[in-house]
Amino acid sequence: MAPISASSYFPPLDRCLSGEELLVSWKSVFSATTSNVDLQEDHTTVIESFLTDPQVFGLLGNPYAAYPPPSAQTKNAFDTKTSAINVTPSSNAQYDIKEIKEDALWLSKAANINEVAALRIVVEECQSRAAAQLLGPFSEEELASIRDAAGNNRYSSSIPVGLMSQGADPRQTQKDFGTQESRRKRILRTYLSERRHLLKCSERIFHQLFLAADEAESNGENRDKRPAASPTWLERMGIAFHVKLNQDGFPSPDDNLLRCIGGITTNMKNLMAGSGWFSKEGGREDVEFDWTRSQITEAIHSMELMWQFIVYYCHKPCSSEVVLAWFRLLQDYGFFNSLELEDPSVQELFSALQSISVILSVSIIGLDTAVPYLHNPQVAGGSLNATAKDLYMRNTQTMIDITNILVQAADNRFHTASPAILAWTVILQTMTDHMIAQETAGFSPNDRASSVDSNFTLGSDPYRETLEQINDILEEDVIDYLAHSAVDSCQVFDVLSSLSSRLGNTTDAFFSNIVGSQMREIILSLIRNITRVGYNAETVGASVMAITSGQNYWDILDSGVISYAGDPVTKFWDDLVLKGALLQNAVLRYPFESMPFLQMVRALACRSSRHAPDIEAEMYDPKSVVEILTAMPFFTYALPPNFQDYETTQEEENNNSIRLTKDIQLFVPRSYTFRSQSSQTSSLISQNPDFYITAGTIGRMISETDKVVYWSHQYSGFAYLGKLLETFLAASDLVDAITGMPADRDSVSEIIEIFAMLLVNIASSAETDEDSFDQAVDVLEKAGSGLGHDRDIIGVIFDIFQEELQNQSASSGPDVPVEILVSCVHFIHALIPLYPGRVWPLLSHSGLLDLGRGGGKLSIIVEGIELLSGRYDLLISCCRLFDSLVEDFATNAIKRRSNTRPSISRFSSTRLQSSRTQHRDISTGIPESTVSKIMFSFARYLVEVLESSRTWKYNSQDDRRRIGKIIGNSFDKILKYAFGIEAPVEPDRTETLDEPNHEKALVPFSSWAEQNEETGSETRTKVMEALMVAASHIVESFLSPSSGTLRFQPLLRSYFDGLETPDNTVFLNMLDLWTGQVGTILSFSQTLLQVKTMLGLPPSQLEAQMFRSSSLIARLYAANDTYKTKVVGLFEALVVTASSDDTAEPPSLLGHLGPQTARNFLHCLSDLDKPLSRQVNLTKIWHFLSMIMSSRQQWFANYLLTGKTPRDAMKVKSGAKELVTLDKPLLITALDALSNINDLPKPASLAMLEFVALAQNFWPWTVCNSPQYKGFINSMQDFVGKLKPLGQSKDSLDALVEDCYQTRISAYIAEILAMHLFHSRQIGASVPLKPLIENLAYFKRFAAAVPDYNQPLHSLLKKNFEARYPGCTVGDLKRTALEGRQLGPEYFYDTSLADRMLSLDQGWNGIKGDGLRGDVWRANVNLSLVDAQIALFHSWKYLSIELSSNISTQPEVQKLLSAVVTNCLIANGQSQPPEEIFSALSQTRADFALVLGQRLVQAKSSIPEMQNLLPTVWKTIENLRGSFDRPLLDDDIPYYRSLLKLLFLAIRVHAEGHSTENESLRASTRASQSVAIPTILTILERVVAKGLRELATSIHDSPAESSPEDLALITGILQSCLRIPGIELNHGQIVTIMVSSSAPLLAVKLFSWAETLTIDGDPIYGELSILFLLELSSMPPMAEQLAVSGILSQIYSASITLYFRRPGVSPFAESAGLQRCYSIWARGILPLLLNLLDAVQSSIAIEVAQFLNQFPLMLAQSEQAFDAPETDRIIPKGQTKYITATISSEVHSMSLLVYILTGFREALVSTMDIPDVKWDAAGVLENVLFWLQPSSSTLLRNRILPMGEREVELVQKAKSAGKSVSTLEMKIVAELKGIRDVLGSVDSS
Repeated sequence: MAPISASSYFPPLDRCLSGEELLVSWKSVFSATTSNVDLQEDHTTVIESFLTDPQVFGLLGNPYAAYPPPSAQTKNAFDTKTSAINVTPSSNAQYDIKEIKEDALWLSKAANINEVAALRIVVEECQSRAAAQLLGPFSEEELASIRDAAGNNRYSSSIPVGLMSQGADPRQTQKDFGTQESRRKRILRTYLSERRHLLKCSERIFHQLFLAADEAESNGENRDKRPAASPTWLERMGIAFHVKLNQDGFPSPDDNLLRCIGGITTNMKNLMAGSGWFSKEGGREDVEFDWTRSQITEAIHSMELMWQFIVYYCHKPCSSEVVLAWFRLLQDYGFFNSLELEDPSVQELFSALQSISVILSVSIIGLDTAVPYLHNPQVAGGSLNATAKDLYMRNTQTMIDITNILVQAADNRFHTASPAILAWTVILQTMTDHMIAQETAGFSPNDRASSVDSNFTLGSDPYRETLEQINDILEEDVIDYLAHSAVDSCQVFDVLSSLSSRLGNTTDAFFSNIVGSQMREIILSLIRNITRVGYNAETVGASVMAITSGQNYWDILDSGVISYAGDPVTKFWDDLVLKGALLQNAVLRYPFESMPFLQMVRALACRSSRHAPDIEAEMYDPKSVVEILTAMPFFTYALPPNFQDYETTQEEENNNSIRLTKDIQLFVPRSYTFRSQSSQTSSLISQNPDFYITAGTIGRMISETDKVVYWSHQYSGFAYLGKLLETFLAASDLVDAITGMPADRDSVSEIIEIFAMLLVNIASSAETDEDSFDQAVDVLEKAGSGLGHDRDIIGVIFDIFQEELQNQSASSGPDVPVEILVSCVHFIHALIPLYPGRVWPLLSHSGLLDLGRGGGKLSIIVEGIELLSGRYDLLISCCRLFDSLVEDFATNAIKRRSNTRPSISRFSSTRLQSSRTQHRDISTGIPESTVSKIMFSFARYLVEVLESSRTWKYNSQDDRRRIGKIIGNSFDKILKYAFGIEAPVEPDRTETLDEPNHEKALVPFSSWAEQNEETGSETRTKVMEALMVAASHIVESFLSPSSGTLRFQPLLRSYFDGLETPDNTVFLNMLDLWTGQVGTILSFSQTLLQVKTMLGLPPSQLEAQMFRSSSLIARLYAANDTYKTKVVGLFEALVVTASSDDTAEPPSLLGHLGPQTARNFLHCLSDLDKPLSRQVNLTKIWHFLSMIMSSRQQWFANYLLTGKTPRDAMKVKSGAKELVTLDKPLLITALDALSNINDLPKPASLAMLEFVALAQNFWPWTVCNSPQYKGFINSMQDFVGKLKPLGQSKDSLDALVEDCYQTRISAYIAEILAMHLFHSRQIGASVPLKPLIENLAYFKRFAAAVPDYNQPLHSLLKKNFEARYPGCTVGDLKRTALEGRQLGPEYFYDTSLADRMLSLDQGWNGIKGDGLRGDVWRANVNLSLVDAQIALFHSWKYLSIELSSNISTQPEVQKLLSAVVTNCLIANGQSQPPEEIFSALSQTRADFALVLGQRLVQAKSSIPEMQNLLPTVWKTIENLRGSFDRPLLDDDIPYYRSLLKLLFLAIRVHAEGHSTENESLRASTRASQSVAIPTILTILERVVAKGLRELATSIHDSPAESSPEDLALITGILQSCLRIPGIELNHGQIVTIMVSSSAPLLAVKLFSWAETLTIDGDPIYGELSILFLLELSSMPPMAEQLAVSGILSQIYSASITLYFRRPGVSPFAESAGLQRCYSIWARGILPLLLNLLDAVQSSIAIEVAQFLNQFPLMLAQSEQAFDAPETDRIIPKGQTKYITATISSEVHSMSLLVYILTGFREALVSTMDIPDVKWDAAGVLENVLFWLQPSSSTLLRNRILPMGEREVELVQKAKSAGKSVSTLEMKIVAELKGIRDVLGSVDSS
């Protein structure tokens, strides 16, 4: 794209209104900053240029200054910008400048913003009208089409209820859209949107800025400790802003915070006051609703901005001014405790406002910085009367005011104030504690000087006066009152828990995961500072919630890595106070209070401490859950009522210590428990030491009432938890001795979750930690160390899973618990990456799925429990499990196939083995057929779920979207894995040689013979074979012709979800799920259509339903930025699929879209992803447009090219102006851009050239008549004329990719130039060829060259890959045609899939990039280049052939094409790679050279370069044939035939050179011919003589497979050789060659076999052999040799000559055989007789005369051939007797024979009796004279009958030229004159 202008924020108005510039809206900036797709390097200039614009920079730094009030200065600027000199009014303009000015002034007044800012908003609205209209109401026609797609069922339709009614009238919609009120509403919404998005962008940019600052600081500290990573564009922006602010200076933290608080205050005032817009018209509810939402959202974003400043910018407590301003704001609005809002969505926004205000209140108080500051002894030395700019703790009045505000909030019981109240009590208590400590201990004079104010005068009690004044506020103690109010009245812990639950990675979270984690850190910090409250359920619950945020297993898994600085889990691990107050107490109280401990351990299991364990630590300081559970120091429980087996000890210390006198068993048989049999022992059970407390253990009684004791008993928490799980099994003979029961359900669920979290944490570090597998082994071994019956923990959990499935499937109801099942699924999921060999077998017989053995419990439980409850935790978990199983199978497919090691079968001894001693087993442990069954069963059930889930009951619609997203993503993966990878090449021993597979031609496998040797009896299958059954079921479900609307309805429902996507900048997680689900279904829909096209399936209902729903799908393009490329991709797949059916005309996409939707969609599409201009998006859009050109979408294509819909084209011009029109057709856009192709990125150039080439191919008139077309063609010529040579840097991968793009681009340009020449020729337009030819040097040099196929690279890659992964080949990674390929490292082999498959394999990664991955990358780039070079060759071929149409008049063209022929032959003469495609390419190259050679010869080119053609062709043939001793391979025959044709042409050049009139040229020709004669003699020996023998053998052995063309070709070569000037001097040598090779004998034999070698009754070989003999006889020595050998008797004795003595042989015979016999006679035998007579003279005269008389019928027919009409009485009346060229030639030959024989007879009358030939020469002469009379010319013309295509063409050519006399007639007349002259001589003699 063109670089963005200097005025990035608001470009010149005329460019904006003309569409040349699109304003960069803050919404698009927000989209870019929150997108998961990084902007490509080529296009970051657009968005980066905008963001670094000084004006934009200033707005981001202070977003509150973006819309200042109007002033005289801004009015002048407005007038200047809109003046006529800057914007020229036009009646044809798309926008009315007068209307724009009026709207801008109205907005300026209504919103009180300056006129220029208002103008920008108005222009932005203008530019977004197409999108606004596209999102407008559906017409009735569109709704009817969508209802039809949905099945027209009102009760089960996917169409929202609001759309089931009557649709809108398009004309009324258009009219309403254009009204002033509608337009101004859109302007106001645009204004509000821009304000919101500007604030959010500012917050995002500041976030990146602060991260960049932290990164710079940390890099300075750890300069050599971390590898330098390339920053993303957003990170670069953060760095740039950081540098800029350091240069310009940035306001202080307090100034920024006050600015934000001022903005929030304004928002709240606006919220309360209302907008006031349209007040004169009585107000507008929809406008007020938008106003309310916008004010709350702006306030939230301002608070987020405050949060960024507080977290990253404020390194000390805030000033009095800030703190008072904030709390007074809260006081004014009741701490946002409540607000009456009717709309639920607005209430949800207000909840976010409440939440962040609560967090900000605690943050502004700043316990982490304020408490240490208050403990600073220097502060205690002076009075607290600092200024408002100083720290708030140093100002007494501030402290009093804040206390008053918070006391008032406590009085009002504002829950939202409770955390701030609690934090304030910490501040006041810290001051009190410090005061008391100072009074008690005195002040030390050795304390260091104050770091805050060195001039501060120290006093004795700085806090006393302040605290006294604060305590005067209430009669009771203020601190106690506030603390109790916070805890009791305001329920602070419930508030904190509730708040934490919305600050995680859940979809209902208020903020991003990083911000939410930082906020939860603040909550943890608050809890840390109130530990004196004690350990209780409330603090534990709030702490666990602060750590986890209520996130489940999947939320934590999806949250990704959070930096340690913002992770509450890491903060907890690193905080000794928190661990001591919470974790240590939880450990101490276990298992007496089991749930707090289990919940806390589960919360902490997802991450460990950053620091190594300190063995000598005095305080309780574990670093991980593994460390906690490995050695639990205490065991606490309540003793049974009658328990007496202990004694008191340490009585003097009076600490309730006791000593155990007997062992206590922790697990006992079900008949023994503490409570019923406390005095009995469990001698029946062999106990693990961890499972009993030994006698003598010391304990302490902590509750005498309940006899709660904690014993100092160290045991393995892992083993204990594992044993507890075992007790839950029905088959277990043990129970928990403490409770006398199995483990309770809640504990079981939590324990399994703990193991799942530990394993998933380990698995997530597998890529970076080589010991991760050993850690997993360690955890599982410890957990299973106490299990009996040779069990392991995996088996126990699977047994629990199986039991629960059985039990819960027998239950029904919304309250049936499924938590254990869900936890088990989590555990199974966590186990997959570590032990797939355990998961797959156990899953196959768990009963979860229906595998044909009565399973299928999942569907029963979902229908009987979850469907009734509206909660789908189990179904969602199983969907995720399925997705992981698919991923596990796919990513391990190659390693499993290549892994020949046996599976490990035992768990306790060998199953959990260390990776250091045993290769990790990644096998599935079951046959692939069972894996296939599992996949199929899962897929079959989830297809049903997808179909029916849209009608289920949901407590949260997020669950519906989540289910749809997971299933859609899984199905999409399966289809891409199953059909995106090629099946292996399986050579068929009987067909491989006969039927080359060009599709597989580039796969660098071994040759056919090697493959046959290596292929065993087993047939190799696809590595993804196990997915094929599931994939086929998905395809059958959605793509079968019988699939109805029910299958399509879930897709349609998702499309409507996309249309309803909220415009939200707050709930980003919810928005991600929403857009993710819609995007996934769009991608899945596209993949379905691509699979259908690839498999060639018959038409299905799916594409018809999508066409009917196209108006809905098109709207998604404007609904959300993330949908754009997916909509484009889906439409592309749809039109391609529709066009693949050749039996019917494809549906019209434009017609289904409807006129309004089509116009608006195309207008949005024509923006080409501006202003972001992302390369990926641009490429996809242009490729879609290209497919429109080639997919028989005529109306759509015409719209793209002309900018007019069919209706527009048919309308009569009127004065009415459409609201939205396609001002600039996309063709013009492409031509304009490509005219500056050097400024474009290569991928964009390629995509646009493809579009132009296809448009030119299918719509040449439209393209070539474009005004920009001529300049475009000139630019293309100039571009290719300046291309750099290929292969300048073969070592650089990037340079090779550049070569790929350059080659492919040049190929498209050649194709475009060829079409340009063709079209110009069609319309008769002249094209100046000289400038074109001057720019074709690149093509001339590189286009016909052998592709740079790197054979060693591919061979070595194949060898190394198969050696590294036995049983697999690199071909297993070959992409199919399912998805489009992009030139480069991903082109041919799927390296992204290979990375997932082999990411941990050292052979793949290598040590320094030298692994197989690098080789595959290089192979992909090489194959990209090869493919591009092949395309270049084909395009060059078309261009050259088009150039050859001007060959006769352009010597420059002749020279160019002669060089092309030479280059083709030189390329063919070089060594070719062994793959089939290169053989085919050699053939194509030869055929191409042949075409050009023929045209050069036909043009009678006299350029010297033509003389060089012969040695080049001959060298190419020699390279192919060698010494000509070995037989020609069958595959080489067509290629050899083409080379012989070229040889024939090359010889003709020399044979015809003597006719030139130029003497100097003739001299050079003679010289070249003398040089060529040795080559000619070699050709005669090897090609003609040996070739005839090869042909004769082939014809004799397999006549059906032989080609007469070959014999004709050899004869033609012989004929041309014998016409070389000077060759007569070598006749003797030639005769020797021919005789020694038995060439005459072979020709005679062929003639004698002719009757038996007929082709469809045609004895063609008779004619060809006699013609060969005829050519030989043209040499007198050979004629003598033939005469001596009795050639005439041999011909006469041939069986075919019998036909000459029978009637019916004539050119008009009914059978082809008799016609051929006549041709043999006329064209072969008679000329042969003449040659014999000429050579041998009278010696053979008698034999010749006798030979002729043997065929009286032929002689009689000949003499009657020219009978005049009135003399011919033989021909029946009414039947015309025709004359042909062959008949004329026959009579002419007979005339010569008679003339010669008569001469010999008369001369040798006395010595030799030469018989008369019975042929009436006088009668023939009479008839000939009749025909030669001028009066007979018309009659002759009517009697001439053209025979064969060439003669017909001669006649037609004369008629076309308007000539009465054709070349054929002239030829026959010449023959007649020749006969006249010859026979006249006979008569006269």
